[in-house]
Amino acid sequence: MLTVRTLRDDEAGAAADLTARIFGNSEEREGMRRLLLAAYADCPFMRAENCLVGEVDGKLVTKWQLLNFEMKVAGTTVPIAGVQGVAAEPDENHKGYARKVAEESLPRLADMGFDLALGFAQRGGLYLRIGAVPVTAEYTLTLDAYKIARLEADPFRDFDPASDVPAIIHHHNKANRDSTGPIVRSEALWPWMVRQPEVIHICEDGYIGVRYDKNFIEIREIVGSGPDFHESALRKLALLARERDVRRIQGPLPPNHPMVELAIRYGAQIETKYTKGSGCMALPLAPLRLMERIKGTLENRLQNSIHHDIHTELDFECDGQVKRLNLNHTGRQTRQLHVAFSAGALVQLAFGYRSIESVMQAEWSRPERQGWSEDDLDLMRTLLPIGHPFMGHPDRY
Repeated sequence: MLTVRTLRDDEAGAAADLTARIFGNSEEREGMRRLLLAAYADCPFMRAENCLVGEVDGKLVTKWQLLNFEMKVAGTTVPIAGVQGVAAEPDENHKGYARKVAEESLPRLADMGFDLALGFAQRGGLYLRIGAVPVTAEYTLTLDAYKIARLEADPFRDFDPASDVPAIIHHHNKANRDSTGPIVRSEALWPWMVRQPEVIHICEDGYIGVRYDKNFIEIREIVGSGPDFHESALRKLALLARERDVRRIQGPLPPNHPMVELAIRYGAQIETKYTKGSGCMALPLAPLRLMERIKGTLENRLQNSIHHDIHTELDFECDGQVKRLNLNHTGRQTRQLHVAFSAGALVQLAFGYRSIESVMQAEWSRPERQGWSEDDLDLMRTLLPIGHPFMGHPDRY
């Protein structure tokens, strides 16, 4: 019989070994095991008490490691549980153990203050079965370096890990203060970010992170601000490509990224893929609390729109519970709206992954949809607009 519990301190070695055997190839396993042991000992974001395990006859057969992170959702800092290293012994696969661990243990995370759990999956069947939904698309920007103007004065220098970490942390958090998807970074988190760019070039206004392939340059991260930063970053990428005699520059950047908007004039190709059951998946833990948490953003959107004179009493209903948000008290008109959606749909709306019409079409009957006026729909579009939620490669875990 499966016993579900949290990892004990003396079992860190067993958990690290299980994870390394499942996820690492023969050359990677020992290094991965050592890194995990070091993380259990010293990483403040990877706590043994947040490792959920399944035990059969005294042996660990499956585990979920949860990471303590903060994420930007609609410009609001939200506590999330990052799902890392869901692993099961090969002989114990397809017995439902990983799902049982999740169903018995994950609900307590809401009581710990987490609004959602977030993980990544190539095949997200397990995530879907426990109620998770996709919340970001997969984006790819492709450029021809030979079509990009040359960099006249190069403001970039090589990154110095001994002195430049505070600067790149500052640039990242500043550039993403109003975003949805990025992890809130700190100097304490930086050493544990296993997907840091291989090469970083930094300047006064920001930095670029890249990886070199023999056939192309891969953008890992472009972060900065100022009137000229993104044009300089674009030309720097082209310079790096020419120096290596490659033409193709590519990377995962969303269509609304400032550099993508600049790159259009150089003939950029932008691809967006929406998946039903893979990629970045969110498991709702406290969806009504999440909506309450982003109330300030909703109110700002309302006050900066054509609906700025409307005091909105907005009721969100989910799983039999209702949360009312009173928005824009100074509005001279009052409008009452009530929406009842699934937990997954509320999270997708908060992220801007789906439109309000898409959710209504999927979850409401035709008479329910017809009961809404165009004015009410436009008000909801203003509060919860569709966007391009995005988590950069270095933030992934």
